[in-house]
Amino acid sequence: MADYNSLGFAFVGLKTVQFATNDKAYRTTGALDLQTNIGFALDEANRILIVEVQFDFLKKKDAPFLKIGIQGHFEIDAKGWKQLSENSDNSIIFPQKLITHFVVLTIGAARGALHAKTEGTIYNTYILPTVNVAEVINHDVTFTSEGMVKEE
Repeated sequence: MADYNSLGFAFVGLKTVQFATNDKAYRTTGALDLQTNIGFALDEANRILIVEVQFDFLKKKDAPFLKIGIQGHFEIDAKGWKQLSENSDNSIIFPQKLITHFVVLTIGAARGALHAKTEGTIYNTYILPTVNVAEVINHDVTFTSEGMVKEE
């Protein structure tokens, strides 16, 4: 398996895939619930791993009043890509530490995008909290030749 510290990569893209506010679901009182989703996709032709994070802020069950979804695009250099894909089953394995690093960068970008998109509104008081990504992503992420993500 590739050594996380020896891989060359670049943060080559950032895309807001979802942003919405819902005034009808917004409440000034009540408990706040924050739902977090993390997903991955692969663009093998361009050696790019796509990390997508989505955050839903809720004060009313099943009715988010604020949503944001961000993709971070990470290009792996040719040497690193070869290291990640040198597996007997032709899978591509991203080490847990590398995936964690990419998720942390993407969450940071989401935090900034949320601030920029809500600046000057009532929603600007809602800030993404810090996330211990190492507790959430505690395994390598494997992409098989069928394009399926298999978490180990």
